[in-house]
Amino acid sequence: MKNKITLASAFLAAASLATAEIVINDFLSFEGFVDMSYSHVDVDEGGSDNSYGLDQVEINWLFDFDQVSGVVDFAYYGSEADNTAISNNDETQLEQAYVTYSFDDGTALTAGRFQSMLGFEAFEPTGLYQKSFAYDAETNILPSYGEGVKYTYESGDAFFGVALINSYNSDASFTNGRSGRLGGSGDSDYAVEVAGSYLTDGLTLFLGGYFENRDSSEPMTPDGSTYVINAYATYETGAWLFAGEVNFGNSESDAYGLSDVLDETVARGANSDDDAMSALIMANYAYNEAASITGRISYESLDFSKSTFVNDTGIFEAELETKQTKYTLAHGYAFTDNLFLVTEISFIQAEIDLPGLGSLDADGLEGAVELIFAF
Repeated sequence: MKNKITLASAFLAAASLATAEIVINDFLSFEGFVDMSYSHVDVDEGGSDNSYGLDQVEINWLFDFDQVSGVVDFAYYGSEADNTAISNNDETQLEQAYVTYSFDDGTALTAGRFQSMLGFEAFEPTGLYQKSFAYDAETNILPSYGEGVKYTYESGDAFFGVALINSYNSDASFTNGRSGRLGGSGDSDYAVEVAGSYLTDGLTLFLGGYFENRDSSEPMTPDGSTYVINAYATYETGAWLFAGEVNFGNSESDAYGLSDVLDETVARGANSDDDAMSALIMANYAYNEAASITGRISYESLDFSKSTFVNDTGIFEAELETKQTKYTLAHGYAFTDNLFLVTEISFIQAEIDLPGLGSLDADGLEGAVELIFAF
Protein backbone atom coordinates (compact mmCIF):
# COMPACT_ATOMS: atom_id res chain seq x y z
CA MET A 1 0.00 0.00 0.00
CA LYS A 2 1.41 3.36 -1.00
CA ASN A 3 2.54 5.13 2.15
CA LYS A 4 -0.26 7.62 2.91
CA ILE A 5 1.56 9.31 5.78
CA THR A 6 -0.06 12.45 7.08
CA LEU A 7 1.84 14.59 9.49
CA ALA A 8 -0.53 13.42 12.19
CA SER A 9 0.98 9.96 11.93
CA ALA A 10 4.41 11.09 10.78
CA PHE A 11 4.95 12.69 14.15
CA LEU A 12 2.94 10.10 16.03
CA ALA A 13 0.14 12.56 16.68
CA ALA A 14 2.63 14.73 18.57
CA ALA A 15 3.09 17.43 15.94
CA SER A 16 0.17 17.00 13.59
CA LEU A 17 -0.47 19.21 10.58
CA ALA A 18 -4.17 19.01 9.91
CA THR A 19 -5.43 18.50 6.39
CA ALA A 20 -9.05 18.18 7.45
CA GLU A 21 -11.65 18.40 4.75
CA ILE A 22 -13.56 21.65 4.32
CA VAL A 23 -17.11 20.44 3.85
CA ILE A 24 -19.29 22.24 1.30
CA ASN A 25 -22.28 19.90 1.43
CA ASP A 26 -23.08 16.23 2.06
CA PHE A 27 -21.45 15.19 -1.21
CA LEU A 28 -18.59 17.64 -1.80
CA SER A 29 -15.56 18.79 0.23
CA PHE A 30 -12.01 19.93 -0.47
CA GLU A 31 -8.58 20.07 1.15
CA GLY A 32 -5.12 21.21 0.17
CA PHE A 33 -1.91 22.95 1.12
CA VAL A 34 0.55 25.70 0.23
CA ASP A 35 4.27 24.83 0.31
CA MET A 36 7.09 27.42 0.11
CA SER A 37 10.80 27.22 0.87
CA TYR A 38 14.24 28.83 0.88
CA SER A 39 17.30 26.77 -0.04
CA HIS A 40 21.06 27.19 -0.41
CA VAL A 41 23.13 24.77 -2.50
CA ASP A 42 26.92 24.57 -2.60
CA VAL A 43 28.59 22.12 -5.05
CA ASP A 44 32.32 21.40 -5.27
CA GLU A 45 33.73 23.20 -8.33
CA GLY A 46 30.16 24.03 -9.31
CA GLY A 47 29.54 27.20 -7.32
CA SER A 48 26.62 27.95 -5.05
CA ASP A 49 23.04 29.07 -5.43
CA ASN A 50 20.30 30.58 -3.27
CA SER A 51 16.64 30.24 -4.10
CA TYR A 52 13.27 31.11 -2.64
CA GLY A 53 9.94 30.28 -4.13
CA LEU A 54 6.50 28.82 -3.98
CA ASP A 55 7.12 25.10 -4.44
CA GLN A 56 3.62 23.72 -4.65
CA VAL A 57 -0.04 24.63 -4.19
CA GLU A 58 -2.56 21.82 -4.27
CA ILE A 59 -6.35 21.55 -4.00
CA ASN A 60 -8.12 18.19 -3.81
CA TRP A 61 -11.84 18.05 -4.55
CA LEU A 62 -13.46 15.09 -2.81
CA PHE A 63 -16.79 13.60 -3.86
CA ASP A 64 -18.72 11.15 -1.69
CA PHE A 65 -21.90 9.35 -2.78
CA ASP A 66 -21.95 6.46 -0.28
CA GLN A 67 -20.36 3.53 -2.11
CA VAL A 68 -19.16 5.74 -4.97
CA SER A 69 -16.45 8.33 -4.30
CA GLY A 70 -14.17 10.44 -6.44
CA VAL A 71 -11.13 12.71 -6.33
CA VAL A 72 -10.02 15.53 -8.63
CA ASP A 73 -6.57 16.77 -7.67
CA PHE A 74 -4.99 19.93 -9.15
CA ALA A 75 -1.45 21.03 -8.28
CA TYR A 76 0.73 24.02 -9.21
CA TYR A 77 4.49 23.36 -9.13
CA GLY A 78 6.84 26.30 -8.80
CA SER A 79 10.34 26.56 -10.21
CA GLU A 80 11.93 25.29 -6.98
CA ALA A 81 9.74 22.20 -6.61
CA ASP A 82 11.58 19.01 -5.64
CA ASN A 83 9.17 16.28 -6.64
CA THR A 84 10.10 12.84 -7.89
CA ALA A 85 6.75 12.43 -9.58
CA ILE A 86 6.96 15.30 -12.04
CA SER A 87 9.43 16.53 -14.63
CA ASN A 88 8.14 19.95 -15.69
CA ASN A 89 7.94 22.75 -13.15
CA ASP A 90 6.27 26.17 -13.37
CA GLU A 91 2.94 24.71 -14.40
CA THR A 92 -0.41 23.49 -13.17
CA GLN A 93 -1.10 19.79 -13.53
CA LEU A 94 -4.02 17.46 -13.09
CA GLU A 95 -2.35 14.98 -10.76
CA GLN A 96 -5.29 12.70 -10.11
CA ALA A 97 -8.86 12.26 -11.33
CA TYR A 98 -10.54 8.98 -10.47
CA VAL A 99 -13.75 7.35 -9.28
CA THR A 100 -13.92 4.45 -6.81
CA TYR A 101 -16.69 1.95 -6.13
CA SER A 102 -16.29 0.41 -2.65
CA PHE A 103 -17.82 -2.92 -1.70
CA ASP A 104 -18.83 -3.93 1.82
CA ASP A 105 -16.13 -6.60 2.12
CA GLY A 106 -13.17 -4.17 1.92
CA THR A 107 -12.60 -4.46 -1.82
CA ALA A 108 -12.77 -1.52 -4.22
CA LEU A 109 -12.55 -0.83 -7.94
CA THR A 110 -10.93 2.41 -9.14
CA ALA A 111 -10.80 3.90 -12.65
CA GLY A 112 -9.08 7.06 -13.87
CA ARG A 113 -5.73 8.68 -13.15
CA PHE A 114 -4.20 7.76 -9.79
CA GLN A 115 -0.95 7.37 -7.85
CA SER A 116 1.26 4.33 -7.88
CA MET A 117 0.98 2.05 -4.87
CA LEU A 118 4.77 1.60 -4.70
CA GLY A 119 7.32 3.44 -2.57
CA PHE A 120 7.76 4.26 1.11
CA GLU A 121 7.86 8.03 0.69
CA ALA A 122 4.65 9.96 0.05
CA PHE A 123 4.23 12.05 -3.08
CA GLU A 124 3.26 15.24 -1.23
CA PRO A 125 5.26 17.43 1.21
CA THR A 126 2.51 17.03 3.83
CA GLY A 127 3.39 13.33 3.98
CA LEU A 128 7.20 13.59 4.23
CA TYR A 129 9.41 13.49 7.30
CA GLN A 130 11.79 16.05 5.76
CA LYS A 131 11.73 18.53 2.88
CA SER A 132 13.62 16.65 0.16
CA PHE A 133 12.88 13.29 -1.37
CA ALA A 134 15.32 10.43 -0.95
CA TYR A 135 15.78 9.92 -4.71
CA ASP A 136 16.46 12.40 -7.51
CA ALA A 137 13.45 13.52 -9.53
CA GLU A 138 15.23 12.88 -12.84
CA THR A 139 16.47 9.35 -12.11
CA ASN A 140 14.01 7.94 -9.58
CA ILE A 141 13.00 4.49 -10.84
CA LEU A 142 9.73 4.23 -8.89
CA PRO A 143 6.55 4.98 -10.85
CA SER A 144 4.37 8.01 -10.16
CA TYR A 145 0.96 8.48 -11.82
CA GLY A 146 -0.85 6.37 -14.38
CA GLU A 147 -4.23 6.03 -16.05
CA GLY A 148 -6.17 2.79 -15.94
CA VAL A 149 -8.10 0.54 -13.58
CA LYS A 150 -7.19 -0.78 -10.13
CA TYR A 151 -8.51 -3.45 -7.76
CA THR A 152 -7.73 -3.22 -4.03
CA TYR A 153 -8.57 -5.14 -0.88
CA GLU A 154 -7.93 -3.70 2.58
CA SER A 155 -8.55 -5.08 6.06
CA GLY A 156 -7.30 -4.01 9.47
CA ASP A 157 -3.87 -5.58 9.02
CA ALA A 158 -3.51 -6.41 5.31
CA PHE A 159 -3.62 -4.74 1.91
CA PHE A 160 -3.51 -6.06 -1.64
CA GLY A 161 -3.78 -4.21 -4.93
CA VAL A 162 -3.34 -4.83 -8.66
CA ALA A 163 -3.57 -2.22 -11.43
CA LEU A 164 -3.53 -2.21 -15.24
CA ILE A 165 -2.29 1.13 -16.57
CA ASN A 166 -1.57 2.56 -20.00
CA SER A 167 1.94 3.64 -18.94
CA TYR A 168 3.34 4.77 -15.60
CA ASN A 169 5.42 7.95 -15.45
CA SER A 170 3.94 9.11 -18.74
CA ASP A 171 4.65 12.72 -17.74
CA ALA A 172 8.13 12.06 -16.37
CA SER A 173 11.32 12.98 -18.18
CA PHE A 174 12.62 9.45 -18.51
CA THR A 175 9.81 8.33 -20.81
CA ASN A 176 11.02 10.68 -23.57
CA GLY A 177 7.71 12.52 -23.46
CA ARG A 178 5.58 9.59 -24.58
CA SER A 179 2.09 9.54 -23.13
CA GLY A 180 1.49 5.83 -23.68
CA ARG A 181 -1.51 3.95 -25.08
CA LEU A 182 -2.98 0.71 -23.81
CA GLY A 183 -2.54 -1.61 -26.79
CA GLY A 184 -3.82 -1.16 -30.33
CA SER A 185 -1.94 -0.83 -33.61
CA GLY A 186 1.17 1.31 -33.83
CA ASP A 187 3.12 2.48 -30.80
CA SER A 188 1.62 1.45 -27.46
CA ASP A 189 2.58 0.99 -23.83
CA TYR A 190 1.05 -0.87 -20.94
CA ALA A 191 2.01 -1.50 -17.33
CA VAL A 192 0.89 -3.87 -14.60
CA GLU A 193 1.44 -3.14 -10.91
CA VAL A 194 0.96 -5.50 -7.95
CA ALA A 195 1.38 -4.58 -4.28
CA GLY A 196 0.70 -6.05 -0.86
CA SER A 197 1.44 -5.24 2.77
CA TYR A 198 0.93 -6.72 6.22
CA LEU A 199 0.86 -4.97 9.61
CA THR A 200 1.53 -6.63 12.96
CA ASP A 201 2.65 -5.26 16.35
CA GLY A 202 3.88 -1.96 14.94
CA LEU A 203 5.76 -3.66 12.07
CA THR A 204 4.63 -3.10 8.47
CA LEU A 205 6.03 -5.24 5.65
CA PHE A 206 5.47 -4.24 2.03
CA LEU A 207 6.33 -5.93 -1.27
CA GLY A 208 5.33 -4.78 -4.73
CA GLY A 209 6.46 -4.29 -8.28
CA TYR A 210 5.52 -3.19 -11.75
CA PHE A 211 6.16 -4.37 -15.27
CA GLU A 212 5.92 -2.08 -18.29
CA ASN A 213 6.16 -2.96 -21.97
CA ARG A 214 6.87 -0.40 -24.68
CA ASP A 215 6.22 -0.87 -28.39
CA SER A 216 7.87 1.85 -30.47
CA SER A 217 8.37 2.46 -34.16
CA GLU A 218 10.51 5.57 -33.58
CA PRO A 219 14.09 5.05 -34.83
CA MET A 220 15.92 6.26 -31.70
CA THR A 221 13.33 5.17 -29.12
CA PRO A 222 13.93 1.54 -28.18
CA ASP A 223 11.05 -0.71 -27.32
CA GLY A 224 11.15 -3.45 -24.74
CA SER A 225 10.25 -4.06 -21.11
CA THR A 226 10.97 -2.38 -17.80
CA TYR A 227 10.44 -3.77 -14.32
CA VAL A 228 10.98 -2.56 -10.76
CA ILE A 229 10.68 -4.48 -7.48
CA ASN A 230 9.99 -2.39 -4.37
CA ALA A 231 10.19 -3.62 -0.76
CA TYR A 232 10.12 -1.71 2.49
CA ALA A 233 9.50 -2.19 6.20
CA THR A 234 8.52 0.25 8.95
CA TYR A 235 8.51 -0.22 12.72
CA GLU A 236 6.89 2.08 15.28
CA THR A 237 7.69 1.90 18.98
CA GLY A 238 6.85 4.70 21.37
CA ALA A 239 8.02 8.03 19.92
CA TRP A 240 10.30 6.30 17.38
CA LEU A 241 9.64 5.26 13.81
CA PHE A 242 12.19 3.32 11.74
CA ALA A 243 12.02 2.57 8.01
CA GLY A 244 14.08 0.77 5.40
CA GLU A 245 13.50 0.40 1.65
CA VAL A 246 15.21 -1.22 -1.33
CA ASN A 247 14.37 -1.07 -5.06
CA PHE A 248 15.75 -3.06 -7.98
CA GLY A 249 15.00 -2.56 -11.65
CA ASN A 250 15.97 -3.32 -15.24
CA SER A 251 14.99 -1.59 -18.47
CA GLU A 252 15.36 -2.52 -22.13
CA SER A 253 13.61 0.68 -23.26
CA ASP A 254 15.73 3.52 -21.85
CA ALA A 255 13.35 4.18 -18.97
CA TYR A 256 15.93 5.56 -16.54
CA GLY A 257 16.76 8.90 -18.12
CA LEU A 258 20.37 8.82 -19.26
CA SER A 259 19.88 12.11 -21.10
CA ASP A 260 19.07 13.72 -17.75
CA VAL A 261 22.21 12.41 -16.05
CA LEU A 262 24.65 14.02 -18.53
CA ASP A 263 24.67 17.32 -20.37
CA GLU A 264 24.83 15.39 -23.61
CA THR A 265 22.54 14.24 -26.38
CA VAL A 266 22.15 10.50 -25.88
CA ALA A 267 20.70 8.23 -28.54
CA ARG A 268 19.72 4.84 -27.14
CA GLY A 269 19.71 1.92 -29.50
CA ALA A 270 17.30 -0.99 -29.55
CA ASN A 271 19.58 -3.07 -27.33
CA SER A 272 19.74 -0.96 -24.19
CA ASP A 273 19.94 -3.06 -21.01
CA ASP A 274 20.08 -0.81 -17.95
CA ASP A 275 20.16 -1.86 -14.29
CA ALA A 276 19.09 0.31 -11.38
CA MET A 277 19.12 0.07 -7.60
CA SER A 278 18.07 2.48 -4.85
CA ALA A 279 17.61 2.22 -1.08
CA LEU A 280 17.06 4.22 2.09
CA ILE A 281 17.11 3.89 5.85
CA MET A 282 15.38 6.43 8.09
CA ALA A 283 14.66 7.11 11.76
CA ASN A 284 12.20 9.67 13.16
CA TYR A 285 11.90 10.68 16.83
CA ALA A 286 9.14 12.91 18.22
CA TYR A 287 10.78 14.47 21.27
CA ASN A 288 7.81 16.56 22.39
CA GLU A 289 4.23 17.36 21.43
CA ALA A 290 5.19 19.81 18.67
CA ALA A 291 8.53 18.70 17.23
CA SER A 292 10.50 15.78 15.85
CA ILE A 293 13.91 15.08 14.29
CA THR A 294 14.62 12.80 11.32
CA GLY A 295 17.80 11.21 10.01
CA ARG A 296 17.94 9.51 6.60
CA ILE A 297 20.56 7.92 4.35
CA SER A 298 19.60 7.18 0.73
CA TYR A 299 21.51 5.62 -2.16
CA GLU A 300 21.00 5.36 -5.92
CA SER A 301 22.99 3.57 -8.64
CA LEU A 302 22.31 3.35 -12.38
CA ASP A 303 24.27 1.19 -14.83
CA PHE A 304 23.69 2.27 -18.45
CA SER A 305 24.93 0.00 -21.23
CA LYS A 306 25.13 0.26 -25.03
CA SER A 307 24.71 4.03 -25.18
CA THR A 308 25.52 6.29 -28.12
CA PHE A 309 26.52 9.87 -27.21
CA VAL A 310 26.27 12.74 -29.66
CA ASN A 311 28.03 16.06 -28.88
CA ASP A 312 30.25 18.71 -30.48
CA THR A 313 33.17 16.29 -30.73
CA GLY A 314 31.24 13.68 -32.69
CA ILE A 315 29.60 10.35 -31.97
CA PHE A 316 30.94 7.73 -29.58
CA GLU A 317 29.67 4.68 -27.71
CA ALA A 318 30.31 3.90 -24.05
CA GLU A 319 28.95 2.35 -20.91
CA LEU A 320 28.21 4.61 -17.97
CA GLU A 321 27.62 4.12 -14.25
CA THR A 322 26.29 6.68 -11.78
CA LYS A 323 26.17 6.49 -7.99
CA GLN A 324 24.82 8.90 -5.41
CA THR A 325 24.65 8.79 -1.62
CA LYS A 326 22.63 11.37 0.31
CA TYR A 327 22.80 12.06 4.05
CA THR A 328 19.88 14.08 5.43
CA LEU A 329 19.09 15.54 8.84
CA ALA A 330 15.77 17.34 9.31
CA HIS A 331 13.76 18.98 12.08
CA GLY A 332 10.02 19.54 12.05
CA TYR A 333 8.03 21.92 14.23
CA ALA A 334 4.26 22.49 14.28
CA PHE A 335 3.26 26.05 15.21
CA THR A 336 -0.42 25.07 14.95
CA ASP A 337 -2.45 22.21 13.54
CA ASN A 338 -2.23 23.87 10.12
CA LEU A 339 1.20 25.56 10.02
CA PHE A 340 4.41 23.53 9.94
CA LEU A 341 8.11 24.43 9.63
CA VAL A 342 10.80 22.05 8.34
CA THR A 343 14.53 22.74 8.39
CA GLU A 344 16.90 20.37 6.62
CA ILE A 345 20.54 19.92 5.74
CA SER A 346 21.73 17.31 3.24
CA PHE A 347 25.20 16.22 2.14
CA ILE A 348 25.38 14.52 -1.28
CA GLN A 349 28.23 12.47 -2.77
CA ALA A 350 27.89 11.71 -6.48
CA GLU A 351 30.06 9.77 -8.94
CA ILE A 352 29.85 9.26 -12.71
CA ASP A 353 32.06 6.50 -14.08
CA LEU A 354 32.84 5.74 -17.75
CA PRO A 355 34.59 2.34 -17.62
CA GLY A 356 37.98 2.62 -19.25
CA LEU A 357 37.68 6.40 -19.65
CA GLY A 358 37.75 7.68 -16.06
CA SER A 359 35.31 9.05 -13.52
CA LEU A 360 34.00 12.32 -12.15
CA ASP A 361 33.25 12.91 -8.46
CA ALA A 362 31.23 15.75 -6.96
CA ASP A 363 30.12 16.64 -3.44
CA GLY A 364 27.27 18.96 -2.60
CA LEU A 365 25.79 20.55 0.50
CA GLU A 366 22.22 21.78 0.63
CA GLY A 367 20.33 23.57 3.39
CA ALA A 368 16.62 24.40 3.26
CA VAL A 369 13.80 25.94 5.28
CA GLU A 370 10.26 24.98 4.33
CA LEU A 371 6.92 26.38 5.49
CA ILE A 372 3.72 24.40 4.87
CA PHE A 373 0.18 25.68 5.39
CA ALA A 374 -2.47 22.99 5.14
CA PHE A 375 -6.23 23.34 5.02
